[in-house]
Amino acid sequence: MWLLLSYLVTLHVLRLGSADFSVVGPGRPLQVTVGQDVVLPCHLSPSMDTRSLDIRWIRPRFSKTAHHYRNGEDLYSEQLREYVGRTEVVRDGLSRGRLDLRISGLRPSDDGQYVCTVTDGASYGEAMVDVEVSAPFFHNARPWMVGVGVVLLLLVVFLGLAAYLWRRKVLQSRELETTVAGLKGECL
Repeated sequence: MWLLLSYLVTLHVLRLGSADFSVVGPGRPLQVTVGQDVVLPCHLSPSMDTRSLDIRWIRPRFSKTAHHYRNGEDLYSEQLREYVGRTEVVRDGLSRGRLDLRISGLRPSDDGQYVCTVTDGASYGEAMVDVEVSAPFFHNARPWMVGVGVVLLLLVVFLGLAAYLWRRKVLQSRELETTVAGLKGECL
């Protein structure tokens, strides 16, 4: 009996001391605009202090690291060049299980999936975060498409203005002819 009770207590203590967790993302795509700053949300469940964990934000499309944080330090040696100086783990949430990543000055190339991974010894978890970056007007357009669009827009505006001015001139001409005809009729 004592042996069974001792075994159960030991098992319970070991289970409490283990770092079993799951990583939870937002569950829906984040819709953001070029130039904005964005925070990619991610947290642990159950909530625990994450300051001493290995947190890595990965771009699966490139199989490269967008940001790496471990034991209170940001590690930049593995970071993709386009994220240098633009990313940081939001530190004020780390003690509450938050793993949020801030990206500054969004670019169209920031569009896509990010994977938030957490390692604590033998425990590992990950969550996916989708980011949809939209541009002021021509999202994902090639430069020649933008040029053609601008030229077409200017052409429509020019034709509309020309038609308006021509119609106005015709109406003024008719008015003038009517006025001149009326004056001639009064003189006769």
